[in-house]
Amino acid sequence: MDVLEALFSLLLLAAGVRLSAFFSGTETGFYRISLPRLTIEAQAGDRVAKRLLWFARHPSAFVATTLVGNNLANYLTTFAFSLCLLVFVGELSDLMEVVSVMLFAPVLFMFGELLPKNLYYRASWSLLRRDSTLFTMIYWLLLPASWPLVGVTKLIEKFSPSTGRRTELLLGRSHLVQLMTQGRHEGVLTDVQNRLANGVLQIAPQPIASSMTPANRVLGVSEQASRQEILDYARRFATPVVAIHRARSNEDWFAYVRVVDVSLSKKPVGALYRVMPELSLSSSKLDALQILLVADEVYGVVKSGDRVHGVVSSRGLCEQLFRPVTSAESRDA
Repeated sequence: MDVLEALFSLLLLAAGVRLSAFFSGTETGFYRISLPRLTIEAQAGDRVAKRLLWFARHPSAFVATTLVGNNLANYLTTFAFSLCLLVFVGELSDLMEVVSVMLFAPVLFMFGELLPKNLYYRASWSLLRRDSTLFTMIYWLLLPASWPLVGVTKLIEKFSPSTGRRTELLLGRSHLVQLMTQGRHEGVLTDVQNRLANGVLQIAPQPIASSMTPANRVLGVSEQASRQEILDYARRFATPVVAIHRARSNEDWFAYVRVVDVSLSKKPVGALYRVMPELSLSSSKLDALQILLVADEVYGVVKSGDRVHGVVSSRGLCEQLFRPVTSAESRDA
């Protein structure tokens, strides 16, 4: 047995297993890495983070490189193992060759797949930083082979833009929730910021009707009520704001008055009325909240045509923004 030939076959086998571990682990680490942290590090001037962020923004290039690299690593490992058998054992029967491959397969799976994936899963940031330069070099080295795969992917996306758009809309919300969760774990978002962002995602598509007080349950008085009647009503129901309805109908709400203004101001009561912004029944909660905040009003009246359906409070909508997200809502997101 030639010593150099045996040494070469062992080194070739080790290189094949190492490459298989490298590409398997890098692929896991890439999908595990925190995108908010990566973006912040890149904006701070970190060159390694900028390099990784480029691959994050061009996933087709990364996937094509790992795909080609994994195949080359497998071919190299297979060739090196066959060479080792020839060098150390010599000619083998078909049965012995199959048995030897079966015995080597668990070793390859353990050190070329399972172990590196677990390591990169647990320490994706540090290991990707360490291997980013090597991966970039391999990317440029394999570019002639990976470029056609990237081109085919872009061609498919070009001829099916609507499908890509629907997928983006479908997955965008879940991806954003995932990013916010990662941001909180990495310390980028505080608990209050995380609850606010999740609250916006939860209430944004919901109709305003689910948060309004029906017209027949609104606490208020007629527009003909006197100053003392308004104060007595506010004292009886312990409310700082009293809604006002038209005299012709007990459910035709159009304004509200603050009790403090009625108590301190000498102006006529009618001059103290604050007209509520009109909100469409089809409006979302987020749209309604934006209208109320821009108008600087605490109440809005929900209408469809001339019919009043109820009254909504900006304070109530804001409280929903900071409401803790339940596990069921997280799954729905």
